[in-house]
Amino acid sequence: MYQWDATSLITCAKFQISGRLVLDYALDAGEIVIPREIRQETVDAGLTRGYPDAVAIKDRIDAGQIEIRSVVRMPVPFEEVLDLYGLQEGDKALIRLAMQSTDVVATVTDDRLLYTVLCRCRQQVLFLPDFIENAVARGIYDATSGQQLLLAIRSRLHAGFVEHSLRRLEGVI
Repeated sequence: MYQWDATSLITCAKFQISGRLVLDYALDAGEIVIPREIRQETVDAGLTRGYPDAVAIKDRIDAGQIEIRSVVRMPVPFEEVLDLYGLQEGDKALIRLAMQSTDVVATVTDDRLLYTVLCRCRQQVLFLPDFIENAVARGIYDATSGQQLLLAIRSRLHAGFVEHSLRRLEGVI
């Protein structure tokens, strides 16, 4: 089971390959769980603004394809440290969920600060392109499909991350 941050979830709900959302390909590669705060950022806020990606995410939540979990706050000293990082509430909830759930394999993100904080908390974390590479390595997709997924989401991610993953899937590096 993988937990996802808001921007990665939105990215995968915005883009398609052959009429199928990248989000559905992600669901093929592993169960997705998000804390309530991420649902608020992606679905509740998005629906009020009329974003189609919010509808897509809500549909998958309603269908039971994306699980929603509540998390509890950590001890005060740890919460104070989280506040010092300047993280958004959804990102703090992701860190809490990673630390409180034994069935979460890794957090999928495209946020460098969240990635760093999760690493510092000794939690498993994957950049979104790494999640796609990992799915190829596990045989969920072939390399060509992995490349198509990366190209589909390319406009929303830092070019270096996408190109790095593309080159690795090509076997060049």
